[in-house]
Amino acid sequence: MRKGIFITATDTEVGKTYVSCKILKSLKSLGINSGCFKPVSTGDRNDAKALIKASGIEESGELVTPVFFKNPMSPYGASLLENKKFDLRKIEKTFKYFIDKYDFNVVEGVGGVLVPLKKNFFVSDLIKQFNLPVIVVAGHKVGTINHTLLTIEKLKNDNQNILGIILNSSKKENDISTKSNAKLIKQLTKLPVLELGYNEKIDLRKSKWITE
Repeated sequence: MRKGIFITATDTEVGKTYVSCKILKSLKSLGINSGCFKPVSTGDRNDAKALIKASGIEESGELVTPVFFKNPMSPYGASLLENKKFDLRKIEKTFKYFIDKYDFNVVEGVGGVLVPLKKNFFVSDLIKQFNLPVIVVAGHKVGTINHTLLTIEKLKNDNQNILGIILNSSKKENDISTKSNAKLIKQLTKLPVLELGYNEKIDLRKSKWITE
């Protein structure tokens, strides 16, 4: 088993934290010593709290999310507004801590792959630096094909190891596009696609591509 995965997304609010927590809970049920890391967050540290709870580890929210900005916007925009430097060295140091301590780590990004973290440095650059395989979370709704293909294209251009795509349905009521999204995205990307229904568990024994 590799040391971890990087969870990115096609957009904000499509369920990165929700999916990350589902994976962490499944890892925990399998007895795998797993850490959680969300390098940067804006607005609040609620995502870090959810990840800690799902993984069952005894780490602080300040450690799990070492770089934090109060304003809910892109980290680069928030850093300019708050006149606060984006501390990449702090992220690198904390990432090493989790990699050294845990057998497997679920690392969650912020927004999509081209969210700016600082000037001329994006989430995609952080993915390159961490050198972890990537899983893309996409909202299971109309419009997701376009967003997913654009995200996959960027990651492929960066020569990233893309494990697959998780289509996340955050509501019980699904729109008509959910009937064909998975089939079309799998056909167009040639990648594994997992459809995650509302409040559904992730079974890593059935979806081994996520961790192995």
